[in-house]
Amino acid sequence: MLGLGLPLLLFLSRGLLETAAAESSFLLPAPQNVSIVSYNFQSTLKWSPVVGINNSAVSYRVDYQPTSFDFWIEVNSKNITKSEYDFTNDIKEHVKVTFRVRTEQGELKSDWVKTSPFRAGDQTILGPPREIDATVKANSILVSYKAPFDNNSTFFAFLYSISYWEKLTNKDPPPLDKMAVVNTRNTKYKLANLMEMTEYCFHILAMLPEKGLQERRLSDTYCRKTSITETTKILWITLPIISVVVLLVIIFFCLTIMQKHQNIIKSLWRPPLTIPSHYEEDLQNPHMNVVQEFKNCAGEDHWDSVSVISSVEQNSTMTNSTDCNNQEVHLLETDHFAQIQ
Repeated sequence: MLGLGLPLLLFLSRGLLETAAAESSFLLPAPQNVSIVSYNFQSTLKWSPVVGINNSAVSYRVDYQPTSFDFWIEVNSKNITKSEYDFTNDIKEHVKVTFRVRTEQGELKSDWVKTSPFRAGDQTILGPPREIDATVKANSILVSYKAPFDNNSTFFAFLYSISYWEKLTNKDPPPLDKMAVVNTRNTKYKLANLMEMTEYCFHILAMLPEKGLQERRLSDTYCRKTSITETTKILWITLPIISVVVLLVIIFFCLTIMQKHQNIIKSLWRPPLTIPSHYEEDLQNPHMNVVQEFKNCAGEDHWDSVSVISSVEQNSTMTNSTDCNNQEVHLLETDHFAQIQ
């Protein structure tokens, strides 16, 4: 009996070992690349798809464990066939959890694969504000936008950081020290006291400073050109009119002065006719008896006025002119005679 018992025991032990080896050789492959993707608090557990035995379909089991618990909890979704699990609505943003996932096919199962601890309130990626719009109002720009996502929870108290700058050549933002930055919790903000007729660019960043998020996405860059204020419009309209009025006043004033001081202006623009100095020296000769009369004839200004005279007055004028010419001839003859003597 003892002789039969030992071989039987060895046979059973060998059978158990072979069965265990067979079962271990048929373990399913475990999921690979297990990770958590969270954007705007929409969180999803993802992994690479697994192919079952004979290329058959497999399912997945997902468990989670809050850090304050010492046991695992299976998620509500059973027999997960996709290689992902959205747990946004199952686990709150402030709860820190660890996930594990494995492959299942009938009675066959794979090893568990765990994730690192995750809390959406700290680790989600916060996107930029939505539906950004800008309205130009004279020398200001009214910027309006919405939160990165719709929510009805007081857990999210967004702070918006608006950076704006004067556009020079392109949309590329300048260095930080060249930007103007304002922070507000409102979904509308007026960029005031800007330069008129100048193009400005801006972008917006949404933040949750109380949550300590490490990664945030910046919005696209938007550019708008300011217009002019009502005061500037009035100045542009009235300035030409004022200029014309001032010019007319100056012209009227100049004409008045010219009319009042006509003789002075004439003397400045056209000095009176004078006898050249070398002729005046000859006329100073004591033998010249008609110097004064010659000066009178030479000094007459025949261009100041024009008169119509009768034939009698014309003859008289011609006689006077002839007398002056005769006196000049007589003067020249007397001087010649004196030189001969």
